[in-house]
Amino acid sequence: MARHASAAGVPRTGPSVRQAFRWAPLGLAAALLAGCGGGDDDNNQGTPPPIGGAFSIGGTVVGLGAGKTLTLQNTGKDDLTLNANGSFVFVTRLDSGIAYAVTVKTQPAGQRCTVTDGTGTTTANVTGVQVRCENLAAATYTVGGSVSGLAGGTVVLQNKGGDDLSVSSNGGFTFGTALSGGAAYAVTVRTQPSGQSCTVRNGAGSVGSANVGSVEVACGTAAVLPEGDWKQELCVAVRPGAWGRSLWRITRQGDSRVTAQTGVATYGDASCTGAGTVAGPLTDVGNVAFDRTGSTAALTAFWGLWTQPSGMTSRAVWARKGSRLCIFGDQVPTAFPTPASVESYADTVIPNRFCYTQN
Repeated sequence: MARHASAAGVPRTGPSVRQAFRWAPLGLAAALLAGCGGGDDDNNQGTPPPIGGAFSIGGTVVGLGAGKTLTLQNTGKDDLTLNANGSFVFVTRLDSGIAYAVTVKTQPAGQRCTVTDGTGTTTANVTGVQVRCENLAAATYTVGGSVSGLAGGTVVLQNKGGDDLSVSSNGGFTFGTALSGGAAYAVTVRTQPSGQSCTVRNGAGSVGSANVGSVEVACGTAAVLPEGDWKQELCVAVRPGAWGRSLWRITRQGDSRVTAQTGVATYGDASCTGAGTVAGPLTDVGNVAFDRTGSTAALTAFWGLWTQPSGMTSRAVWARKGSRLCIFGDQVPTAFPTPASVESYADTVIPNRFCYTQN
């Protein structure tokens, strides 16, 4: 098991918590601081009975070519595959007041379909969603994919630095400009949604002889680096009648870099209540340049390279879980390959009060 360095705020066995910043040796995972249906009435025969709430979501498809297949989604799920023009109804019904958003998950070969009147809030059966398909120019193909995790905002995507596409609901998306076979594509995020961060997978390649639908855009809570004063939850005696908590003062230098100083906040009671008083000058401990982030439902992790004033470097992992900040030493290759592994280790040190808060 990894050991906690005294610089991380884990108390020494002696009477003081005086900072003595140590380099964490590599190789230790040490805590530095402690649907299926057709397009017309005939195609709808044999589909599963509706499930869910009171109201159905549906509409009409026009222009779908003979022998071609189109897949729709509602709010990024409830796939509905259509192979003919006419009316359609999603299998899953919605209760009153629930938002719906119909998108194209998979475009038919050689065509591009667009949705109008596809979003709203249910107050009755929805029958007015319109899906219109049109033929592409010969030997041209669409580029698209799916968005997941979007929570109310709008993400603006680009292909090869242009062809801006605003997406405000989960589900399929397709860029407006079709590309010829053999052309390169490169999907990126131009504008992040408010309060979220979206990343692109399978975003670059060359168009073959079919529409591209494999681009994945995953959105989650924005990874915000900590800043300000963070005090270790552990409270220890520093001298007769005084107690202390290790302190990190963090200054953000940008979205992926921080500088830090360490010290001790002292208190007049054994519970270290109140704001405390910073004891003496703080010690510069260098900077951390983060090169990777990841999240679980409850934790955001930041992986980076810590550079001390002496020039020594090592890997580190910072984790934010709720109101806590936990800082771990890492190694190469990382001892914490996934956000889940970071959370598992954080859960072992939080009960020992080795992590930090801003209270």
